Amino acid sequence: MAVKFLRAALSASVLATAALAVPTLVAAPVLAQDKAAENPVVAKVGKDEIRRSDLIAMKEAMAQQMPQLAMLPLEAVYRPLLERAVDSKLLARAAADQGLAKSDEVKQRLKEAEERIMQQVYLEQLVETQVTDAQVKAAYDAFLKDNPPEPEVHARHILVKSEEEAKDVIAQLKKGKDFAELATEKSDGPSGSKGGDLGYFTQGDMVPEFAAAAFAMKPGDISESPVQTQFGWHVIKVEDRRQSQPPALEEVRDQLHQQVAGQVIEQKMTELRTKADVKLFGLDGKDLPAENTGDKPAQ
Repeated sequence: MAVKFLRAALSASVLATAALAVPTLVAAPVLAQDKAAENPVVAKVGKDEIRRSDLIAMKEAMAQQMPQLAMLPLEAVYRPLLERAVDSKLLARAAADQGLAKSDEVKQRLKEAEERIMQQVYLEQLVETQVTDAQVKAAYDAFLKDNPPEPEVHARHILVKSEEEAKDVIAQLKKGKDFAELATEKSDGPSGSKGGDLGYFTQGDMVPEFAAAAFAMKPGDISESPVQTQFGWHVIKVEDRRQSQPPALEEVRDQLHQQVAGQVIEQKMTELRTKADVKLFGLDGKDLPAENTGDKPAQ
């Protein structure tokens, strides 16, 4: 059903709407080492060729607006993509035949697109040249300092609606009933299907009453009396205790790289603003009060 829906969306015949909603076909770069068999011509519109790589690039661009498309193989949407690629070429040719390349509107849009692309490339190059492994490692060290190891408890629980039910559960456990089996049978909590297993957690991960009880217990202990929280009445079993382990650098490298990149970009923007003559005005075109912006009013 999803494939049919996407094919229908790709095959829409309202070209005016499609031209606005779908990226125009842009020839994908063909690497010198690409062989014709790996990147064949899949259509010709006059003298213009459309290659397999063009369809791949179009599919990737369209997936930003239609995430479902990213999960489908090229073969699943090949024909509608091919038709859309041909439509794109035909529209571009029709526009060129009308001399739109010389129109003020097209020139303005090209200028805006050029500025956006230059901004993007500038920032990409800035990050590539100024974000180093040493900076990422320093950010990781700062993360470790700000997030020292802390105690963790691995526990199970059985959640019931009343204190009487909880006491009955404790009585059954004292008679030898298996905790996980009883949790599966009795617990109202979402962990019931997993034998009440909550995994490892820190004291701050749980509501105060539950955390206080769990962290006061030793591995193997079962709460002697029910623990009441906003969710109901709990019977707790502590399986293990340990100190939390921080993630390895490689596990968080991408996030830290983005963090450092953001700092580099922010620093560069501050530098550019400091060097530039920037004047701000209100919606009415008049000077903004200095106290509202921190900038000097325009002269």
